[in-house]
Amino acid sequence: MITSQADNHEQTGTLRARLAESEAMLRAIRQGEIDALVVEGAGGNQVYTLHSAEEPYRNLVEQMQEGAVVLTRRGDILYSNARFAALVGEPLESVVGSRIDRFVNASDRDDFETLLGAGSGRRRSHLIGSDSGAVEVSLSLTTTVSATGDRLNLIVTDLSELLEANSSRDRAERDSRTKDEFLALLAHELRNPLGAISNAVRVLELTHVEGEPATRAHEVIARHVSHIAHLIDDLLDVERVVSGKIRLNRQPLDMAEAVRRAVATFAGDARLDRCIDISTEPVWVDGDAVRLEQVLTNIVTNAVKYTPPGGRIRVTVRADGSDAVLSVEDTGFGISPRLLPFIFDMYVQADRTLDRAQGGLGIGLTLVRRLVELHGGTIVASSEGEGHGSRFTVRLRRIPAASKSAGLSFPPERRRKPRRVLLIEDSGDAREMLRMMLELAGHVVYDAADGVRGLELLNVVRPDVGIIDISLPRMDGYQVAKRIREEPHGRGMLLLALTGYGSPGDADGSSEHGFDYHLVKPVDPDQLARLLSEGAFQGIES
Repeated sequence: MITSQADNHEQTGTLRARLAESEAMLRAIRQGEIDALVVEGAGGNQVYTLHSAEEPYRNLVEQMQEGAVVLTRRGDILYSNARFAALVGEPLESVVGSRIDRFVNASDRDDFETLLGAGSGRRRSHLIGSDSGAVEVSLSLTTTVSATGDRLNLIVTDLSELLEANSSRDRAERDSRTKDEFLALLAHELRNPLGAISNAVRVLELTHVEGEPATRAHEVIARHVSHIAHLIDDLLDVERVVSGKIRLNRQPLDMAEAVRRAVATFAGDARLDRCIDISTEPVWVDGDAVRLEQVLTNIVTNAVKYTPPGGRIRVTVRADGSDAVLSVEDTGFGISPRLLPFIFDMYVQADRTLDRAQGGLGIGLTLVRRLVELHGGTIVASSEGEGHGSRFTVRLRRIPAASKSAGLSFPPERRRKPRRVLLIEDSGDAREMLRMMLELAGHVVYDAADGVRGLELLNVVRPDVGIIDISLPRMDGYQVAKRIREEPHGRGMLLLALTGYGSPGDADGSSEHGFDYHLVKPVDPDQLARLLSEGAFQGIES
């Protein structure tokens, strides 16, 4: 298309006019003389309000939960949102125009001035106001550079909720530690008298006290000591398992043998008045013999507890594919559908009314489930409802049969060898009963009430065995064991730690301080007899 020179001049003039108009508009916008623009388009004219462009951002700053302040380099407040005014407890109109250091705690002002001088960064500080206490806050500072001068942008975050949450967590952790310490102390205080009572029962057995009243008294004492000791162990163990503090001592184990051994204690009780059937086949697992026996005992105890006299309990062990399956089924009270989903929860018990109370703490099945899960297995409870009995099924992974099951064996020729025993125990009753029990078993006992006296006896009586209470006056059992191991004769002694505490690290601590075995009160007389007969130490045999 051909255009004339006149047309070109006209178009040039039009472009220059529009450019001048645009420059004038930009100048007016910069000077705040225009509030809106009208934009022509295919869809008609559209009004673009400059105020509306900044309004969403202004609303964001005004309504956010952090304080927002715009400052000069000197610290004068040019702008504040309502949240900052609330933090310092003053009206917004008295905040704007003030110096920011007016609201900073005196002890934090030097640090705050350093932050302002840097122009950016983060700090923790305390804000104060005329009617409010100090508030701990987090400060975040940035700088905006403009033609009219630098502006400092300060974001203020209230840390009160975070600090309260941390404080609550610290309190919870402290309460948990206090609870653990309380349980350990409770166990110690209960086990000391239990140890004396348990040893007294053994003395009665060994002295063959005759007569029906004596026999009956012995049975009652032995049964209740065993019950209390079982409750203490369960109470401590469930806390350890829940907090992940139990470690398993895995060995090849024949489940059939373990079940027969655990159930034998119930089957031999003439007062039980419940029929217990056992059906087993050899099935091997990789497990902790002590903990799996605890599982078995708790499940059978539960069946006995909720099966009335005359009822039947059936215990079976079988192989099912790659699993070893233990099943305990009873004809007892059964489990209601409402309770069944929660039967393994902590402190849950069926029929806790006084007329149906069965005793216990409601932690046995919780402990069972946790121990089974530690072994990588599962346990399931099932019941047709109240009055229709219940079944508990444990599944553990099978392993190939081993030549020997976990447990202790003792050569017959060494079973009755008497030992010279140094017994150090500060509880008079417990020391007397344990000494009598050991003497009636044929051992020679030298006793002391504290470690100092015990060490004096060491090189005089030259004992084969030391049974030492950990909680001794003057010097504790660990210190005594260390001193014994430093003596030439003491290096070959069998040292047994004796304690009323049952904390998970106690056995490791005993080993680290020179003890060979760790015994928890009340001491199992059979276990103690096996250890003394076996002589699992150097230098005893003569």
